[in-house]
Amino acid sequence: AAAAAAAAAPAAAGGYSAVAAAAPPVPGPAMCVFLVFFQGAEVKSKVSKICNAFQARLYSFPEAHDEQMSAYAECRSRMAELSTVIENTLANRKDILGDVAGKIATWDRAVRREKAIYHTLNLFNFDTSHKLFIAEGWCPTDAIQEVRVALDTGRRRSNAQVISFLEERSNHKETPPTHFKLNKFTKVFQSIVESYGVAKYQEVNPAVFTIITFPFLFAVMFGDIGHGILMAGFALYLIIQENRFKNQKLGEMIGTCFDGRYIIFLMGLFSIFTGFIYNEFFAVPLDIFGSRWKYTAESVMACGIDNCPDPGAATPPLAPYPLGFDPIWKSSQTALLFFNSYKMKFSIIIGVTQMTAGILLSFVNAIFFNEKIDILFVCIPQLIFMVCLFGYLCVLIIMKWCINWNSPECLADVNCEAPDLKQIMIGMFMSPGNVPPKQQMYPGQAVVQVVLLLVAVIAVPWMLFPKPLLLRAQHAKKKGGYLAVPNGEILPSTAPPPSTNGAGSSDQMDDGDTLGGGGGHGGEDFNFGDVFVHQCIHTIEFVLGAVSNTASYLRLWALSLAHAQLSDVFLEKLLYSSLETGNPFAIVIGFVLWLAMTIGVLMLMESLSAFLHALRLHWVEFQNKF
Repeated sequence: AAAAAAAAAPAAAGGYSAVAAAAPPVPGPAMCVFLVFFQGAEVKSKVSKICNAFQARLYSFPEAHDEQMSAYAECRSRMAELSTVIENTLANRKDILGDVAGKIATWDRAVRREKAIYHTLNLFNFDTSHKLFIAEGWCPTDAIQEVRVALDTGRRRSNAQVISFLEERSNHKETPPTHFKLNKFTKVFQSIVESYGVAKYQEVNPAVFTIITFPFLFAVMFGDIGHGILMAGFALYLIIQENRFKNQKLGEMIGTCFDGRYIIFLMGLFSIFTGFIYNEFFAVPLDIFGSRWKYTAESVMACGIDNCPDPGAATPPLAPYPLGFDPIWKSSQTALLFFNSYKMKFSIIIGVTQMTAGILLSFVNAIFFNEKIDILFVCIPQLIFMVCLFGYLCVLIIMKWCINWNSPECLADVNCEAPDLKQIMIGMFMSPGNVPPKQQMYPGQAVVQVVLLLVAVIAVPWMLFPKPLLLRAQHAKKKGGYLAVPNGEILPSTAPPPSTNGAGSSDQMDDGDTLGGGGGHGGEDFNFGDVFVHQCIHTIEFVLGAVSNTASYLRLWALSLAHAQLSDVFLEKLLYSSLETGNPFAIVIGFVLWLAMTIGVLMLMESLSAFLHALRLHWVEFQNKF
């Protein structure tokens, strides 16, 4: 169009000349074509400079009409040729890329495989004398034959001329790494344990016990039949559909639930079990076997259906409810006091039992590794201290449960009443040997408590002093009974070592040995002060931790109480309140809100809280014992 417009320009312009120019208006591939008409060489020079300043490309425009038409035809011919070249190029590129697209996945696997091979070879040592790659590593004993088969298969597939061989080395000084055979069920429990720490080679694997203890502790805090059914049903769906979900890209929350589907399933099953113990189904008690209590017109207190000679006496039934709590306790005015008493004591029993099991596991490890010092002066005094104090508390709790405080013999005795166990334990420390008559639970209680307290006190120095002293004696024996001195002489180990800054100094010698070192015999340095301080810290930590860890298990009671109270609030304020109105619309709204709160608060937030508390109890209170 520009060329056609310029063709008539000379005749119309009356002696004017024209030039064509092209310049980009904005950064990019697009170009604007325009014509400039001028008269005279001087103006032509100025126009050329201006166009060059703006980086415009100049084209000479012929003045004769024939030359214009010839240039126009040549331009159209070149444009047609360029269009043909572009079309052929695009078609060729499409064919090439289409062919490559079918091979890109194969190429990607090949490149990744080659990179993995070379990355593995970089971990090998190259023997320049024999032109061999040597790899050293650990392998389970029962997998050695699989490694041999894999080496042979790789040689045959690669058509290698030189065979690869495997050499077993049994005389190694390094400790082998810890390896456990896992499956999709045990993997999540092992990951929970190893998030705290990996067991040393041949130590007891606590994940075996965690399979049972973790979901059980969770269920103690989350006990409800209905909530357990929802949780177990969700996990069971993930288990059934695991072949479909494992190849899909799941979100963060669903992916986490899918990875822990088996532990969630167990937590749901144990929650159903503890729900039967608490007798709660979405906070509603189930009267499966019939209540063993009844109310009468003579008294506001209930009495046993088979033991109610005097309704005002509120005597308990002779045959209790077969499974869990009697459903009548849910509507009782003393329900909260009754449930709190039971759950608090039950939490202490669970905590002491699990911590004692942790000490026993450390006992098993010490026996396996033949660590006699740890057996005699760490494990045994720890076990004695735990059993004499907190084990005795558990015995008192069970005794209090087993004694019939409403028996005729007990009712005839003015001092026979259920004692406060806190007062008994406080009196055991504050006034040993003195037990008030109303706190007397069995004959000889004062003597037993004094003996237990004395043994527990003796266990503390038993843990503190013998181990550092025995380790120092063992170290001196390994050194041949001689100590190093600064001037290179040697003295018997019974002689006092020279010191420039106080006894027990460990200043560096001129030859690099430390005071108390091997005197040329080699071996590791031994610092009695560091060992003794470490043992002091360990002893203090255990003694104080025995108290704090036992109190920490009361979180089972607190979380269980919170879960039960939240369930009651949602049930009464949302569902029951809407049912009392009799309005169908209000009933539907109340049911939707109750369901939303049950799933959102109890099934998600409350379950996550119980999970984290169970995790803490295993990491801090259980696994730190061994």
